[in-house]
Amino acid sequence: MKKIQICFVFVLVFFLSWQTALAKNGVPAEEWFEKGIKYEKQNVYGEAIKMYTKAIELNNQYAEAYFRRGKVYFYQHPSDCIESIKDYTKVIEIDPENGDAYYERGLLYAYKINNELAKADMETAAGLGHKKAQKWLNPDMKEEEKKEETRYVNLGNYLASKGEPVVYFDFNRDDIKTNYYALLDEIGMILKKTIPEVNIILAGYADETGTEEYNLDLSMRRSKAVSKYLSEKHGIPSGRIILKAYGERGPIASNESEGGRAQNRRVEMLGVKGS
Repeated sequence: MKKIQICFVFVLVFFLSWQTALAKNGVPAEEWFEKGIKYEKQNVYGEAIKMYTKAIELNNQYAEAYFRRGKVYFYQHPSDCIESIKDYTKVIEIDPENGDAYYERGLLYAYKINNELAKADMETAAGLGHKKAQKWLNPDMKEEEKKEETRYVNLGNYLASKGEPVVYFDFNRDDIKTNYYALLDEIGMILKKTIPEVNIILAGYADETGTEEYNLDLSMRRSKAVSKYLSEKHGIPSGRIILKAYGERGPIASNESEGGRAQNRRVEMLGVKGS
């Protein structure tokens, strides 16, 4: 009888703690995930990441939430795919037979020009029956077609310094500082001579100072300033330049410090095929 009472107490405590956790969180993981999907479809990537993260906090084995967050991390910060790779790796840890995760991680490795790791992931994905990975590995496939599978191009891999293809701005300014002229001159030459078939995405950002509407406009002005430099100085046609503005969404550092805000005032440059 005593064992039954102890067991009953244990079940009751577990049930009450579960109820408390549910009340504290308010929304189950699946609903946060669905909210993330909606924001992602609207290209509101910062909010999508927050929703997926909430789902993961409630269920740290939620493979699909890690997978979607990995994709959105890359959409938001294409110049830095480390977080995306971490999320795909987590998916693989949870579900070792997830061919999509191996394939997407392989594409990112190829994007970073780590062909050895890219091939290893593609071979694993192909072995799991992933059709696109099988096509990517096809020895009869022309090199041009294989490269097309990796749509985005990391312009930093073409820079002599191997630096980051990012221009940072002063507070509330959209004019390009002179110390970035050399970087933009090199980007212009790369687009003209090295990869003339590749277009460029200019993604503008701002810190959180000011209203959301103002910051969205400011981030677009920053993108346009970089576009103007590349067009007027290097003759890059407007048809090859894709302007994006994300305002204060997508910070890469905390807005609580001046150093963090300075990192958020930027234009990221990314090569893209077929846009």
